[in-house]
Amino acid sequence: MRDPLRVLLAGTGTRGKHWARIMHDEPLCRTVGYVDVNAANLAEVNERWPAPDGALFTELDAALDTVDPDLVVLATPPVGHLEQAKQIFAGKRHLLSEKPLTLDLAEAIAIVRSAQEAGVSLTVGLNFRYLAATIEAKRIFAARELGEPSFSQYLYWTNRDGGRPGINKYPLTMRQPMLYEQSIHHLDLFRFTYDAEVARVSAITHNPSWSMYADDANVFALIEMMNGIVVNYFGTWSGTTQRRTFEWRTDCSEGAVIQRDFFCDLVSVAKDSAEPRVIELIEQEDYVDDTRAMFRHILEQIRDGSPEPTPSGRDHLKTMALTVACEESAREHTVVAMDDFYRRHAVPQEWL
Repeated sequence: MRDPLRVLLAGTGTRGKHWARIMHDEPLCRTVGYVDVNAANLAEVNERWPAPDGALFTELDAALDTVDPDLVVLATPPVGHLEQAKQIFAGKRHLLSEKPLTLDLAEAIAIVRSAQEAGVSLTVGLNFRYLAATIEAKRIFAARELGEPSFSQYLYWTNRDGGRPGINKYPLTMRQPMLYEQSIHHLDLFRFTYDAEVARVSAITHNPSWSMYADDANVFALIEMMNGIVVNYFGTWSGTTQRRTFEWRTDCSEGAVIQRDFFCDLVSVAKDSAEPRVIELIEQEDYVDDTRAMFRHILEQIRDGSPEPTPSGRDHLKTMALTVACEESAREHTVVAMDDFYRRHAVPQEWL
């Protein structure tokens, strides 16, 4: 068996702790160090999932020079990703970045281009693609088991206490926190699960008077897919109760597929029937087992020499573009056609 890939984790906050655990348990990975500006985070992660002696760093450059990883997992806030990616690619190292790749589409394009020029892989942490519910729903739609998918409603209604311990604090002050931190996952799921790109989007973003977030915590969007599916989307982090409401329903010509929990609980309902059929899914630990599956898939692809491991940075640009288009639509009060959007933002045609 070939040697495990040497992996450095940059960022040991809330999401980074998931990564430290997953890396520690993954036989295709050898953790060679941790990087974080927060010494307390470093100490906590190292106590639970020890790195080699002397492999705790407060600066990325020092870590890269000292441990020379094959792959860097970047779990830092998105505002610094462009500079960090350039540092990583300078040493011909692979990068797995948490989403969003950046908060600026031009910067995201620059990161993808830099990875290509360096001849290394760039993957993005779209772990919800690896949920059992997502995989099964995608299979049902591809096989047309309930006929042709036609329209959909996606409802994500929760109260995210951005100040509670153990949760990332930077979304409290970032631009469009719901859109770029949460809705971006949902938008990606539409592209992935329906296996189609978006033709047009119209969106409104909004911040209720009681929101703890500096910018909009609500996203409303009407999304027209190129295969004809129309999605009515609503997501919020500022619901007034502690009860989370979630439903993703897709109606097809011969019935509907309904996901009743963000991570699981998938049912199908036959045409003209009121009785749902529960679809059996493997049990998964939220945020962890889906990430485990994604990480193993990425490591296997890198080891096999795949020219573009997935979920790729180039593919993520389309989700990133859709997210920015939602913000543009809300700001300009207009419908955004994605083909026009790509031209205006100079997204290379060969990447689409």
